[in-house]
Amino acid sequence: MTLPTSLPNLAVEAADLLLGYPWKFWFWGDSIGFEGLLDASELTGQEKYLGFVHGAFKGWLARERFRSEFDYTAPGVALLRVYEKTGDPALLGAARRHAAYMASFRQTDCGAYLRYEHAAIELPPELPPGHPDGPAMSAMANRATDGGPCIFVDSMHFDGPFFAKLYQTTREEAYRRLALANIGPQLTLLYDPASQLLHHFWMERSKTRNGVLWGRGNCWGLVGLVETLEYLPADDPEAGPLLEALRTIVASMARLQDPQGGWHTVLNDPSSYIETSIAAFMVHVLCRSIEHDWIESDRYYRLMESAMASMLESVRPGGLLDGVSYETFPSTRAEHYRRVPRGALVPWGQGPLLAALWSYTRLQRLREPSRVMRRQTGK
Repeated sequence: MTLPTSLPNLAVEAADLLLGYPWKFWFWGDSIGFEGLLDASELTGQEKYLGFVHGAFKGWLARERFRSEFDYTAPGVALLRVYEKTGDPALLGAARRHAAYMASFRQTDCGAYLRYEHAAIELPPELPPGHPDGPAMSAMANRATDGGPCIFVDSMHFDGPFFAKLYQTTREEAYRRLALANIGPQLTLLYDPASQLLHHFWMERSKTRNGVLWGRGNCWGLVGLVETLEYLPADDPEAGPLLEALRTIVASMARLQDPQGGWHTVLNDPSSYIETSIAAFMVHVLCRSIEHDWIESDRYYRLMESAMASMLESVRPGGLLDGVSYETFPSTRAEHYRRVPRGALVPWGQGPLLAALWSYTRLQRLREPSRVMRRQTGK
Protein backbone atom coordinates (compact mmCIF):
# COMPACT_ATOMS: atom_id res chain seq x y z
CA MET A 1 0.00 0.00 0.00
CA THR A 2 1.31 3.46 -0.94
CA LEU A 3 1.97 5.58 2.14
CA PRO A 4 -0.16 8.73 2.48
CA THR A 5 2.98 10.91 2.29
CA SER A 6 3.48 9.89 -1.36
CA LEU A 7 -0.13 10.45 -2.40
CA PRO A 8 0.17 14.23 -2.90
CA ASN A 9 2.84 13.61 -5.55
CA LEU A 10 0.51 11.24 -7.35
CA ALA A 11 -2.29 13.79 -7.05
CA VAL A 12 -0.15 16.41 -8.79
CA GLU A 13 0.47 14.08 -11.73
CA ALA A 14 -3.18 13.05 -11.98
CA ALA A 15 -4.49 16.61 -11.67
CA ASP A 16 -2.02 17.99 -14.21
CA LEU A 17 -3.31 15.45 -16.74
CA LEU A 18 -6.88 16.49 -16.04
CA LEU A 19 -6.08 20.16 -16.64
CA GLY A 20 -5.45 19.30 -20.29
CA TYR A 21 -8.82 17.61 -20.81
CA PRO A 22 -11.01 19.28 -23.52
CA TRP A 23 -13.88 20.30 -21.23
CA LYS A 24 -17.26 20.92 -22.88
CA PHE A 25 -18.79 23.23 -20.27
CA TRP A 26 -20.87 21.27 -19.46
CA PHE A 27 -21.21 17.52 -19.83
CA TRP A 28 -21.61 14.32 -17.85
CA GLY A 29 -18.64 13.86 -15.54
CA ASP A 30 -17.52 17.48 -15.33
CA SER A 31 -18.87 17.63 -11.77
CA ILE A 32 -16.61 14.95 -10.31
CA GLY A 33 -13.71 16.25 -12.41
CA PHE A 34 -13.95 19.75 -10.96
CA GLU A 35 -14.48 18.42 -7.44
CA GLY A 36 -11.41 16.24 -7.92
CA LEU A 37 -9.32 19.25 -8.93
CA LEU A 38 -10.46 21.08 -5.80
CA ASP A 39 -9.57 18.01 -3.74
CA ALA A 40 -6.13 18.03 -5.39
CA SER A 41 -5.68 21.67 -4.40
CA GLU A 42 -6.46 20.83 -0.78
CA LEU A 43 -4.28 17.72 -0.75
CA THR A 44 -1.23 19.25 -2.45
CA GLY A 45 -1.51 22.89 -1.39
CA GLN A 46 -1.16 23.94 -5.04
CA GLU A 47 -3.43 26.86 -5.85
CA LYS A 48 -3.30 26.32 -9.61
CA TYR A 49 -6.07 23.72 -9.49
CA LEU A 50 -8.36 26.04 -7.54
CA GLY A 51 -7.40 28.84 -9.92
CA PHE A 52 -8.24 26.73 -12.97
CA VAL A 53 -11.69 25.85 -11.63
CA HIS A 54 -12.36 29.45 -10.56
CA GLY A 55 -11.36 30.73 -13.99
CA ALA A 56 -13.54 28.15 -15.75
CA PHE A 57 -16.56 29.29 -13.77
CA LYS A 58 -15.85 32.93 -14.56
CA GLY A 59 -15.77 32.03 -18.24
CA TRP A 60 -19.08 30.20 -17.89
CA LEU A 61 -20.68 33.26 -16.31
CA ALA A 62 -19.77 35.31 -19.37
CA ARG A 63 -22.09 33.18 -21.52
CA GLU A 64 -24.44 31.92 -18.79
CA ARG A 65 -27.61 33.18 -20.46
CA PHE A 66 -26.77 31.09 -23.52
CA ARG A 67 -27.34 27.80 -21.75
CA SER A 68 -26.14 24.61 -23.37
CA GLU A 69 -28.27 21.48 -23.72
CA PHE A 70 -26.44 19.91 -20.79
CA ASP A 71 -26.14 22.87 -18.43
CA TYR A 72 -27.99 20.81 -15.82
CA THR A 73 -24.74 18.82 -15.47
CA ALA A 74 -22.80 21.94 -14.38
CA PRO A 75 -20.64 21.30 -11.27
CA GLY A 76 -22.81 23.07 -8.72
CA VAL A 77 -21.02 21.74 -5.64
CA ALA A 78 -17.65 22.77 -7.06
CA LEU A 79 -19.07 26.23 -7.80
CA LEU A 80 -20.00 26.69 -4.15
CA ARG A 81 -16.72 25.24 -2.90
CA VAL A 82 -14.84 27.84 -4.96
CA TYR A 83 -17.13 30.55 -3.57
CA GLU A 84 -16.19 29.43 -0.04
CA LYS A 85 -12.49 29.59 -0.89
CA THR A 86 -12.48 32.88 -2.77
CA GLY A 87 -15.48 34.82 -1.47
CA ASP A 88 -16.23 35.81 -5.07
CA PRO A 89 -19.83 37.12 -4.86
CA ALA A 90 -20.41 36.50 -8.57
CA LEU A 91 -20.22 32.75 -7.91
CA LEU A 92 -22.92 32.79 -5.26
CA GLY A 93 -25.15 34.79 -7.58
CA ALA A 94 -24.53 32.23 -10.30
CA ALA A 95 -25.36 29.41 -7.89
CA ARG A 96 -28.71 31.02 -7.07
CA ARG A 97 -29.54 31.45 -10.76
CA HIS A 98 -28.47 27.88 -11.47
CA ALA A 99 -30.74 26.69 -8.66
CA ALA A 100 -33.69 28.56 -10.19
CA TYR A 101 -32.88 27.00 -13.57
CA MET A 102 -32.67 23.50 -12.07
CA ALA A 103 -35.97 23.96 -10.24
CA SER A 104 -37.73 24.98 -13.45
CA PHE A 105 -37.67 21.54 -15.10
CA ARG A 106 -40.88 19.57 -15.30
CA GLN A 107 -41.42 16.65 -12.94
CA THR A 108 -42.64 13.08 -13.27
CA ASP A 109 -45.76 11.84 -11.53
CA CYS A 110 -43.68 10.96 -8.46
CA GLY A 111 -41.92 14.33 -8.43
CA ALA A 112 -38.57 13.51 -10.06
CA TYR A 113 -37.15 16.38 -12.10
CA LEU A 114 -36.73 15.39 -15.75
CA ARG A 115 -33.46 16.69 -17.15
CA TYR A 116 -33.28 14.71 -20.39
CA GLU A 117 -36.42 14.69 -22.56
CA HIS A 118 -34.97 12.80 -25.55
CA ALA A 119 -32.40 10.37 -24.21
CA ALA A 120 -30.21 8.74 -26.85
CA ILE A 121 -30.25 4.97 -26.25
CA GLU A 122 -27.14 3.00 -27.29
CA LEU A 123 -25.23 5.99 -28.58
CA PRO A 124 -21.55 5.06 -29.11
CA PRO A 125 -18.84 6.82 -27.09
CA GLU A 126 -16.68 9.57 -28.53
CA LEU A 127 -13.29 7.99 -29.19
CA PRO A 128 -10.09 9.83 -30.15
CA PRO A 129 -9.12 9.76 -33.85
CA GLY A 130 -7.46 6.53 -34.86
CA HIS A 131 -8.74 4.54 -31.88
CA PRO A 132 -8.74 0.83 -32.83
CA ASP A 133 -12.34 0.41 -31.66
CA GLY A 134 -13.53 3.39 -33.72
CA PRO A 135 -15.10 1.43 -36.61
CA ALA A 136 -16.93 -0.97 -34.28
CA MET A 137 -18.24 1.89 -32.17
CA SER A 138 -19.36 3.80 -35.27
CA ALA A 139 -21.39 0.76 -36.29
CA MET A 140 -23.16 0.98 -32.94
CA ALA A 141 -24.61 4.33 -34.00
CA ASN A 142 -27.04 2.46 -36.24
CA ARG A 143 -28.70 1.07 -33.11
CA ALA A 144 -29.18 4.47 -31.44
CA THR A 145 -32.80 5.36 -30.73
CA ASP A 146 -34.78 8.05 -28.92
CA GLY A 147 -35.57 6.72 -25.47
CA GLY A 148 -37.77 9.66 -24.60
CA PRO A 149 -37.75 11.30 -21.17
CA CYS A 150 -35.48 9.50 -18.71
CA ILE A 151 -34.19 9.86 -15.16
CA PHE A 152 -30.46 9.05 -14.93
CA VAL A 153 -28.50 7.90 -11.91
CA ASP A 154 -25.80 10.48 -12.69
CA SER A 155 -28.28 13.19 -11.68
CA MET A 156 -28.14 11.93 -8.11
CA HIS A 157 -24.69 13.53 -8.04
CA PHE A 158 -25.64 16.72 -9.89
CA ASP A 159 -28.87 17.69 -8.14
CA GLY A 160 -29.29 16.78 -4.47
CA PRO A 161 -25.72 17.64 -3.43
CA PHE A 162 -25.87 21.03 -5.16
CA PHE A 163 -29.08 22.09 -3.45
CA ALA A 164 -27.86 20.72 -0.11
CA LYS A 165 -24.57 22.60 -0.45
CA LEU A 166 -26.47 25.77 -1.36
CA TYR A 167 -28.57 25.28 1.77
CA GLN A 168 -25.41 24.84 3.85
CA THR A 169 -24.01 28.04 2.34
CA THR A 170 -27.12 30.24 2.66
CA ARG A 171 -29.21 28.45 5.35
CA GLU A 172 -32.27 29.11 3.20
CA GLU A 173 -34.87 26.43 3.85
CA ALA A 174 -36.07 26.34 0.25
CA TYR A 175 -32.77 24.82 -0.86
CA ARG A 176 -32.91 22.10 1.79
CA ARG A 177 -36.36 21.14 0.54
CA LEU A 178 -35.14 21.14 -3.06
CA ALA A 179 -32.23 18.85 -2.17
CA LEU A 180 -34.63 16.27 -0.74
CA ALA A 181 -37.19 16.81 -3.50
CA ASN A 182 -34.55 16.02 -6.12
CA ILE A 183 -32.65 13.06 -4.75
CA GLY A 184 -35.57 11.35 -3.00
CA PRO A 185 -37.69 10.65 -6.11
CA GLN A 186 -34.57 9.76 -8.12
CA LEU A 187 -33.74 7.13 -5.52
CA THR A 188 -37.30 5.81 -5.58
CA LEU A 189 -37.29 5.35 -9.35
CA LEU A 190 -33.79 3.91 -9.72
CA TYR A 191 -33.47 1.66 -6.66
CA ASP A 192 -34.07 -2.06 -7.24
CA PRO A 193 -35.24 -3.80 -4.04
CA ALA A 194 -34.27 -7.24 -5.38
CA SER A 195 -30.59 -6.46 -5.94
CA GLN A 196 -30.49 -3.54 -3.47
CA LEU A 197 -28.61 -1.57 -6.11
CA LEU A 198 -29.36 1.21 -8.58
CA HIS A 199 -30.27 0.91 -12.24
CA HIS A 200 -28.67 3.25 -14.75
CA PHE A 201 -31.91 4.99 -15.73
CA TRP A 202 -35.71 5.00 -15.60
CA MET A 203 -37.88 5.54 -18.68
CA GLU A 204 -41.03 7.62 -18.41
CA ARG A 205 -42.71 6.10 -21.46
CA SER A 206 -42.70 2.56 -20.07
CA LYS A 207 -42.42 3.48 -16.37
CA THR A 208 -39.61 0.91 -16.06
CA ARG A 209 -35.92 0.81 -15.14
CA ASN A 210 -33.40 -0.19 -17.79
CA GLY A 211 -32.53 -3.50 -16.13
CA VAL A 212 -28.71 -3.12 -16.04
CA LEU A 213 -26.73 -2.66 -12.80
CA TRP A 214 -23.99 -0.42 -14.17
CA GLY A 215 -21.05 -0.20 -11.78
CA ARG A 216 -20.09 3.44 -12.23
CA GLY A 217 -23.75 4.37 -12.17
CA ASN A 218 -24.11 2.99 -8.68
CA CYS A 219 -21.10 5.06 -7.69
CA TRP A 220 -22.70 8.23 -9.08
CA GLY A 221 -25.67 7.47 -6.85
CA LEU A 222 -23.53 6.71 -3.81
CA VAL A 223 -21.50 9.92 -4.11
CA GLY A 224 -24.77 11.79 -4.49
CA LEU A 225 -26.08 10.28 -1.28
CA VAL A 226 -22.81 10.94 0.58
CA GLU A 227 -22.60 14.58 -0.47
CA THR A 228 -26.27 15.31 0.14
CA LEU A 229 -26.01 13.84 3.64
CA GLU A 230 -22.78 15.73 4.25
CA TYR A 231 -24.31 19.11 3.44
CA LEU A 232 -27.70 18.64 5.10
CA PRO A 233 -28.00 19.12 8.88
CA ALA A 234 -26.66 16.11 10.78
CA ASP A 235 -29.97 15.77 12.62
CA ASP A 236 -32.22 16.32 9.59
CA PRO A 237 -35.23 14.06 10.26
CA GLU A 238 -35.98 13.76 6.53
CA ALA A 239 -32.52 12.43 5.65
CA GLY A 240 -33.07 9.04 7.27
CA PRO A 241 -34.09 7.24 4.04
CA LEU A 242 -30.97 8.55 2.31
CA LEU A 243 -28.71 7.17 5.03
CA GLU A 244 -30.53 3.83 4.97
CA ALA A 245 -30.11 3.65 1.18
CA LEU A 246 -26.40 4.51 1.45
CA ARG A 247 -25.81 1.68 3.92
CA THR A 248 -27.83 -0.82 1.91
CA ILE A 249 -26.17 -0.07 -1.43
CA VAL A 250 -22.68 -0.06 0.12
CA ALA A 251 -23.39 -3.51 1.60
CA SER A 252 -24.51 -4.78 -1.81
CA MET A 253 -21.40 -3.34 -3.48
CA ALA A 254 -19.25 -5.05 -0.85
CA ARG A 255 -20.74 -8.43 -1.73
CA LEU A 256 -19.90 -7.91 -5.41
CA GLN A 257 -16.29 -6.80 -5.00
CA ASP A 258 -13.86 -8.86 -7.06
CA PRO A 259 -11.21 -10.80 -5.08
CA GLN A 260 -8.57 -8.44 -6.51
CA GLY A 261 -10.37 -5.40 -5.05
CA GLY A 262 -12.20 -4.03 -8.09
CA TRP A 263 -15.70 -4.26 -9.55
CA HIS A 264 -17.15 -5.37 -12.88
CA THR A 265 -18.68 -2.77 -15.15
CA VAL A 266 -21.94 -4.76 -15.00
CA LEU A 267 -21.86 -5.45 -11.31
CA ASN A 268 -23.61 -8.82 -11.32
CA ASP A 269 -21.92 -10.08 -14.50
CA PRO A 270 -18.45 -11.57 -13.77
CA SER A 271 -17.85 -11.92 -17.52
CA SER A 272 -17.82 -8.13 -17.92
CA TYR A 273 -14.51 -6.35 -17.45
CA ILE A 274 -13.17 -4.75 -14.26
CA GLU A 275 -13.73 -0.99 -14.62
CA THR A 276 -11.27 0.99 -12.52
CA SER A 277 -13.21 4.18 -11.85
CA ILE A 278 -15.54 2.11 -9.66
CA ALA A 279 -12.76 1.32 -7.18
CA ALA A 280 -11.76 5.00 -7.07
CA PHE A 281 -15.34 6.09 -6.44
CA MET A 282 -15.74 3.42 -3.77
CA VAL A 283 -12.60 4.48 -1.90
CA HIS A 284 -14.02 8.00 -1.76
CA VAL A 285 -17.50 6.84 -0.71
CA LEU A 286 -16.18 4.47 1.95
CA CYS A 287 -13.69 6.94 3.41
CA ARG A 288 -16.28 9.70 3.67
CA SER A 289 -18.85 7.31 5.14
CA ILE A 290 -16.41 5.90 7.70
CA GLU A 291 -15.32 9.39 8.72
CA HIS A 292 -18.93 10.39 9.39
CA ASP A 293 -19.68 7.08 11.17
CA TRP A 294 -22.41 6.32 8.65
CA ILE A 295 -20.99 2.82 8.13
CA GLU A 296 -19.02 0.55 10.47
CA SER A 297 -15.26 0.99 10.18
CA ASP A 298 -14.63 -2.54 11.47
CA ARG A 299 -16.78 -3.94 8.68
CA TYR A 300 -15.65 -1.83 5.74
CA TYR A 301 -12.14 -0.55 6.39
CA ARG A 302 -10.41 -3.62 4.97
CA LEU A 303 -12.68 -3.55 1.93
CA MET A 304 -11.76 0.09 1.40
CA GLU A 305 -8.05 -0.76 1.63
CA SER A 306 -8.40 -3.49 -0.98
CA ALA A 307 -10.24 -1.07 -3.30
CA MET A 308 -7.45 1.48 -2.73
CA ALA A 309 -4.79 -1.09 -3.61
CA SER A 310 -6.71 -2.10 -6.75
CA MET A 311 -7.01 1.54 -7.80
CA LEU A 312 -3.33 2.30 -7.25
CA GLU A 313 -2.30 -0.76 -9.25
CA SER A 314 -4.20 0.72 -12.20
CA VAL A 315 -2.45 4.11 -12.10
CA ARG A 316 0.11 4.40 -14.88
CA PRO A 317 3.35 6.43 -14.74
CA GLY A 318 2.36 10.04 -15.22
CA GLY A 319 -0.84 9.77 -13.19
CA LEU A 320 -3.38 8.22 -15.56
CA LEU A 321 -6.00 5.95 -13.99
CA ASP A 322 -6.04 3.28 -16.68
CA GLY A 323 -8.96 0.96 -17.35
CA VAL A 324 -11.65 3.66 -17.23
CA SER A 325 -14.43 3.25 -19.79
CA TYR A 326 -15.31 5.98 -22.26
CA GLU A 327 -18.76 7.61 -22.24
CA THR A 328 -21.23 4.92 -21.32
CA PHE A 329 -24.48 5.99 -22.87
CA PRO A 330 -27.70 4.30 -21.76
CA SER A 331 -28.97 0.97 -22.94
CA THR A 332 -31.37 -1.76 -21.87
CA ARG A 333 -28.82 -4.42 -22.92
CA ALA A 334 -25.94 -5.50 -20.72
CA GLU A 335 -23.93 -6.26 -23.88
CA HIS A 336 -23.80 -2.54 -24.67
CA TYR A 337 -21.99 -1.87 -21.38
CA ARG A 338 -19.59 -4.78 -21.89
CA ARG A 339 -18.47 -3.42 -25.28
CA VAL A 340 -17.59 0.15 -24.27
CA PRO A 341 -13.78 0.56 -24.68
CA ARG A 342 -11.50 1.43 -21.78
CA GLY A 343 -8.35 3.51 -21.45
CA ALA A 344 -9.92 6.97 -21.40
CA LEU A 345 -8.38 10.12 -19.90
CA VAL A 346 -11.64 11.60 -18.65
CA PRO A 347 -13.03 13.55 -15.67
CA TRP A 348 -14.98 10.51 -14.47
CA GLY A 349 -11.67 8.66 -14.11
CA GLN A 350 -9.20 11.29 -12.95
CA GLY A 351 -11.78 13.06 -10.77
CA PRO A 352 -12.63 9.99 -8.66
CA LEU A 353 -8.92 9.17 -8.43
CA LEU A 354 -8.19 12.62 -6.96
CA ALA A 355 -11.21 12.44 -4.66
CA ALA A 356 -10.05 9.04 -3.44
CA LEU A 357 -6.50 10.26 -2.75
CA TRP A 358 -7.86 13.24 -0.81
CA SER A 359 -10.45 11.34 1.23
CA TYR A 360 -8.07 8.47 1.98
CA THR A 361 -5.35 10.85 3.20
CA ARG A 362 -7.91 12.75 5.26
CA LEU A 363 -9.13 9.55 6.91
CA GLN A 364 -5.59 8.43 7.72
CA ARG A 365 -4.82 11.76 9.38
CA LEU A 366 -7.99 11.54 11.47
CA ARG A 367 -7.16 7.98 12.52
CA GLU A 368 -3.57 8.74 13.49
CA PRO A 369 -4.37 10.28 16.94
CA SER A 370 -6.39 7.22 17.89
CA ARG A 371 -3.51 4.91 16.91
CA VAL A 372 -1.09 6.98 18.96
CA MET A 373 -3.45 6.89 21.94
CA ARG A 374 -3.78 3.10 21.68
CA ARG A 375 0.01 2.71 21.69
CA GLN A 376 0.36 5.00 24.72
CA THR A 377 -2.33 3.24 26.73
CA GLY A 378 -1.42 -0.24 25.58
CA LYS A 379 -4.98 -0.89 24.43
